[in-house]
Amino acid sequence: MVADGERAPRWMRAVGAVLLLGGGALTAAVLGWPGDAPEVALLLPGVVALVAGALLLLARTGIAVTDTDVVLHFRPLPARRIVRRRIAEVSVVEADARTFGGVGLRLGRGVRALLLTPGRGVRITDDRGRVTFVRAERPEELLRALAD
Repeated sequence: MVADGERAPRWMRAVGAVLLLGGGALTAAVLGWPGDAPEVALLLPGVVALVAGALLLLARTGIAVTDTDVVLHFRPLPARRIVRRRIAEVSVVEADARTFGGVGLRLGRGVRALLLTPGRGVRITDDRGRVTFVRAERPEELLRALAD
């Protein structure tokens, strides 16, 4: 098995930490306010900031090549598998946020991309023409594993 991936960059984790702390403080302030039950409208921004902050702190991409599958991870979401016999083409390509319209999990017409930082990664095309790109530190190693 060959595996690779990347963590969220420092700036993204820093933003996540700020959102997590700010959302926690806002939620605690609203819930701790004396009097009747807090307004949901005041509680909602704090909860959204908590969730967004946690997602940014936990964000990781990964790809693992096994004998039968290619397993794609965009944590904290569940893994996705591509059966190796369905892979039509594999190549190493350069990509950045402009290539797929942003960072993170990018979904478009027939295209799925997992990237947190610009750089080289593996582009997989399946037998239905769907393209998956995963940013990797050692894409050539993944390419060799998929060629075997």
